[in-house]
Amino acid sequence: MSPLLAAVITVGILIGIYGVVAIALNFQYGEAGLINFGVVAYFAIGAYTFAILTAGPPSETALDQYRWGFNLHPFLAALVAGLVGVIFSMISGWPALRLRGEYLALTTFAFAEVLQSSLVNVRAVTNGTSGFAGVVQPFRDAVGNYNLLILVAALALLLFTMWFFQRLVRSPYGRTLRAIKGDEVGVTASGKSPEKYRREAFFLSAFFIALAGVVFVIWLTLARPTSFGAEITFFVWIAMILGGEGNNWRVLAAISGLIIFDELIGALPLESVEAVQRVNAGQIFLTGLLFVLVLRWRTPRAGAI
Repeated sequence: MSPLLAAVITVGILIGIYGVVAIALNFQYGEAGLINFGVVAYFAIGAYTFAILTAGPPSETALDQYRWGFNLHPFLAALVAGLVGVIFSMISGWPALRLRGEYLALTTFAFAEVLQSSLVNVRAVTNGTSGFAGVVQPFRDAVGNYNLLILVAALALLLFTMWFFQRLVRSPYGRTLRAIKGDEVGVTASGKSPEKYRREAFFLSAFFIALAGVVFVIWLTLARPTSFGAEITFFVWIAMILGGEGNNWRVLAAISGLIIFDELIGALPLESVEAVQRVNAGQIFLTGLLFVLVLRWRTPRAGAI
């Protein structure tokens, strides 16, 4: 396979995975008005649950500190991973969703940081900083170019996610969510519970984000705490703000543009470790600057109609 084709496949896989996360986040914020800064937590939960459920029994080497390996079938493990994502969203959502605005953002971010710490320190379950290497890849021996299969799976999940949320947004349920976002008092007066609708939107989105984490860990074959940092949350938030809340197609275009930009930067012919570090630092700086500029651009000016 040519390097160009391999790069195109990699970009397609990343667009599929992060596109699912961005669309689910867009549903939470664009339709329900929920500011979730802990998106990476549900992504990590899906990935780690799949890795743990499909792992074999621990060996006696020092690298294996986990106690349980279940050897579960990959398809069943993927479904359970999505459900565990929903359960975790329930645990974090019940207290967090009582809050609004920046308080909700800070609380969800705090839950994500707690999970990150747990991935490192609860070694009996997560294997600590070593994580899980060699994660099971379904049909690995039956496919010549496995990345092509991952590409198909990632894009299929993306298309299903897009279709599902587009249908949901156009349904009476979606219209109720938008009404709650615009006039919560009026919806409450009509006899409907805004809290119930917000919780359902939060839980439903977590399922798809966790499934995206499953595809990610199957592709990467590695689940480590360092793979699930806060930069994933900010990455999809930038895409969602660039694309515009409530518009899935523009959000998908924005996430695609950001991924292509990242891959082009990563493809630069750098010859020294110092140059790589400088480029990485510059990339992080530019991403943060873009986030600030987009927020400033998208924020309505005082007195604007």
